[in-house]
Amino acid sequence: MESIKNSVAGKTSTNSYYSNILSVLFKDCPDGIVFKDKDSKYIAANEAFYKFYRIENPKDLIGRKTCKTLSKENLKLVSEVNTAIEEDKQPITYIMNIDTPANTPKIYNITTTPILNNLEFLGSVSIVKDITHEESVKERFVSKHFQLKSLLENIPMLIYMQDKNLNYITGTKPSLNFVNQGYDAFSDIYVDKTCNKIEDNEENNFVLENNKILVKEKEVTDLKGIPHWYKIYKVPINDFNNEVTGIITLANNIDAEKQLNTQRETFVASLGHDLKNPTIAQIRGLELLLKGEFGEITFPQRELVEMILDSCRYMNGMLSTLLSTYRNDEGIVKLNYSEFSLPDLVMECVSEMIYVAKDKGVEISINSSIKEGLVNADRVQIKRVIMNLLSNGIKYAYKDTVLKLSVYEQNNNACFEFENNSPYIPEEKQKAIFAQYVTYASAHKELGIGLGLYTSKKIIEAHKGNIFVNSFKDERNIFGFKIPCKPQKSGGSF
Repeated sequence: MESIKNSVAGKTSTNSYYSNILSVLFKDCPDGIVFKDKDSKYIAANEAFYKFYRIENPKDLIGRKTCKTLSKENLKLVSEVNTAIEEDKQPITYIMNIDTPANTPKIYNITTTPILNNLEFLGSVSIVKDITHEESVKERFVSKHFQLKSLLENIPMLIYMQDKNLNYITGTKPSLNFVNQGYDAFSDIYVDKTCNKIEDNEENNFVLENNKILVKEKEVTDLKGIPHWYKIYKVPINDFNNEVTGIITLANNIDAEKQLNTQRETFVASLGHDLKNPTIAQIRGLELLLKGEFGEITFPQRELVEMILDSCRYMNGMLSTLLSTYRNDEGIVKLNYSEFSLPDLVMECVSEMIYVAKDKGVEISINSSIKEGLVNADRVQIKRVIMNLLSNGIKYAYKDTVLKLSVYEQNNNACFEFENNSPYIPEEKQKAIFAQYVTYASAHKELGIGLGLYTSKKIIEAHKGNIFVNSFKDERNIFGFKIPCKPQKSGGSF
């Protein structure tokens, strides 16, 4: 009897000893730690373990073989681990999923290690880590990885990554063949890699050395010597210290776009050239009429012919600009600055549009608060803007209303605007009205392609000015522009 008491006392003393160790060493440890004896009974655990397994009272665990908060599946798993530990005497790591009352499952990583004394199994110690967050992040990462992989594999474009030594890392399915052999599966082209190697190296070195994005269109030749056009983007890959570790390259064959652009430019240039000859003929004929070569004309007739002649000369100037634009390899319209009077130019435009306004029943009034109104700008292009605005102002104005024009100076800017009575333009449409191919002509049974206001905006912006519209619900609309009277620099383009 006495020996039994001593044995019980010894076990109690041992349990107390383990508990003291845990309370001192693992009090603030975020991982759960639990000891079991050789009979797989719980003999000690830290606070984190109780929290993980939702055990409120240690008496519900200590001295027991099972944890009542575990499901049947998890109890079976723990039992199998206990048996394996005792038999194999080797550590085991496993994953346990535990449901919580809040329906937020927890995922624990558990490592159970046997306690041995000369190969005698005395018990085990388990360390429990909550890896719920890590697993969630891993799951999202894996999901994103496969989404990105699926995206890369299905984009009809050459996209690939290389390290700083230009070794291939990954990319779309056809990209590896393109990097190694120069074969573009999307266009069925074998690019001559040897011929284009020097330029490729220069591009890659620029990105690697300057840590900048490179965007360009370039001509390459295939193995048959036939030229092709590609648009490429080369983007640096940076680490956390913003050091370049590689390059992402995007390449797309644009032969079809180049061919379409060439056809369009040829068509427009040919059209401009074909229109120029009859326009010159009209100018010569009108000049002969004014000289009286075909007999005297009355004053009203002379006034009308002069107006038509001004319009023809304006048209001729526009055609010359168009032709010079398409002779320019980049298709850029360069501004030709000169000094002229803005009020005089407005009067000239009005005289050319006066009969159009009369036909619509629209009266034009002009208010100029500046006498000379000299500006340094491209006269032809500014006239183009005024004619566009006047044309729209007359076209959409209600019949038998007044189109009020104003020319004034504001903060060293020369300003032109008109006010007419026409349908209200909603605010969201006001923002888009100067966009390319946006037109409201169809609502008024008119023909329009939405380029007039877009072109006007580009011209004014090239002059470092701004174009504007204000619409009021009482069906008043104001359109206009402001340009610097004397820009600091001449030149410019759009």
